[in-house]
Formats: sequence, structure tokens, C-alpha cells
Amino acid sequence: MRIILVSINRVLHQQWKKAIHSTVEVISLYSIIEIKKFTFHSKDIIIFDYDNLENELSYLLSNKVVCLSSKLDNIEGFNLLKKGIKAYGNNYMTPMNLAEVIKTVSLGKIWISPDLMSFIIKNSTLNQNLVNEDFSLEELTSRELEVAKEVSKGHTNKLIAQYLNITERTVKAHISTIFSKLDISDRVSLGIKVKEYLRNRS
Repeated sequence: MRIILVSINRVLHQQWKKAIHSTVEVISLYSIIEIKKFTFHSKDIIIFDYDNLENELSYLLSNKVVCLSSKLDNIEGFNLLKKGIKAYGNNYMTPMNLAEVIKTVSLGKIWISPDLMSFIIKNSTLNQNLVNEDFSLEELTSRELEVAKEVSKGHTNKLIAQYLNITERTVKAHISTIFSKLDISDRVSLGIKVKEYLRNRS
């Protein structure tokens, strides 16, 4: 795996590098010409400066793109996810958070902020036909069902833990089990599918 940093802003390159382990190969691209000449690999993770290079994103969508911006917008983020990006967040997120983003994307999952996640789940009517006839929550325990319902409301692990009077670690464990039982790989899909399932049965 290589991590490709794509921005004309050298300060951003330095900021992003703080999140990357020293054993990982890092390549910096600073211009449109460099982007178009560079040969990307399918396993590359691209950290992309959307503010300054928006028009170049289309060249990269066949890769794992982490799209970062200083002007986050939920509708824009939602549309970018539909185009195929793997993460959407703030250009200046902490190194710890960016490291978590990179880890999530490297595992083939989607990473988005809790705010955008809540927006997408609450507006799940924009996503039709995500629940097939075989989808069911009957395999979940009563506690897992409670957690799944809270995820479908767009709530964070912290809020779920407070509401159910359990620890965040327990919430994470329940969500991991729910993913396995329902054959779902990311939180957004879980939230939307549970919401649609419950709506169809009401």
C-alpha cells in the first residue's frame, strides 16, 4: 500500500504526513501536471485536497480517494460518496483522526463524519431499493436491535452508549456483531437499511 498526497498546498502535505506511519511509502504530488503523469495503483490510498483541485477528482475516482476540504458540506459530501470517494472530512483534522481514516479506508470501508452520517441516514429516502426481501433483523438479540435502531437515527457511539447506559466499547462490540450477522460492512449502510426495514414494517 502507498499513500499518495495530492495538494498544491505544501503545508497540507506536512500536516497529513504526521498521520502516516514511517514504514508506509508516501508520495507527494504538488501539481495538476504531476497528477496526470503519475501512475496510480489500485491499492493506493489518495489523500486529496478538494478545495484546490476539485476539477481533478474525476481522474482519481477509480482509486481509494480520501477527499478533504476546509469547507465541509453535507450535500456535497453525499454527492461525492455517490461518485465513489471512500472518505470525506476536514483538511486539518488531527493526525490521530486522519490515521483512523486511512486505517478504515485500507480495510475497504467508508469513513465519514458523524454529522454527514446522520444527514445521509435521515435522508435515506434519497437511496431507494437498498433493502431486499431477504433482509431481516430477527437474528439480532434485543440489545443488538436497540443499538441498530439507534444507529438508524444517525446517533454516534457516544450518544448510543449514554442512551442505553452502556460503554462505548460495548456499543462498538455490538455494532461489529451486527455487521457480521447482517453481512454489512459499514455504518451508513446499516443505518439506512435498518431505517428502511423498520419503515416498511410500520
